Amino acid sequence: MDLLLFDIDGTLLRTRGAGREALDEAFFRVLGWPDATAGISLAGATDGGIVRGVAARFGVAWDGVSPPPFDLDAVREAYLSALALRLAQPERVALCPGVRALVDGLAGRAHLALLTGNWRVGAAMKLGAVDLWGGWLDGAYGDDHTDRNRLVPVARARAEAAGLSFRRIIVIGDTPADVECARAGGALVVAVETGFASADSLAAARPDLLLPDLERGRPWFEAFVA
Repeated sequence: MDLLLFDIDGTLLRTRGAGREALDEAFFRVLGWPDATAGISLAGATDGGIVRGVAARFGVAWDGVSPPPFDLDAVREAYLSALALRLAQPERVALCPGVRALVDGLAGRAHLALLTGNWRVGAAMKLGAVDLWGGWLDGAYGDDHTDRNRLVPVARARAEAAGLSFRRIIVIGDTPADVECARAGGALVVAVETGFASADSLAAARPDLLLPDLERGRPWFEAFVA
């Protein structure tokens, strides 16, 4: 079987800007930084990488590895609190087309895990809002590294430590950053046009398979992982 590593935002679900709004609220509440994420791309980024970019925007240097010169734990807690309020609004979060049927159909045919830039708790909250949190193997999260390109080896190591055997690793995402992440980790990659990137930019990144979404593209996806 293959090890399939799914991105969350724009791939499995959409939250209509809830994450950015929650981050902006958290930075303002904790550090007094207004409109903190303005001009910063969240597409394919890790939460830690976004924090690092915001800090640089406000003149605070942080390498993303050493302890930050500000209260990151307080920012994270404020973010999670603000995110929870937004995810509680039914109109804010929805699965992307075909996701639930595809995930259910892959049971027993592949190992399913997450590879996401979200902090683990945020990932659980987002997927929990659409009743899709349970059943995933332990993959890789924004807690593991601020550099998304370092996450495939983390997911591979956790799968191997769990005693899983797999012939290939396939990343499923919606941005060129997901393609780059997969290549950096020696994985194949399926890109879907349901998120933050244009079809042209995804095609230019040259994924192994490019699909409009996981509903119309399900036959090609299942053939790819067969």
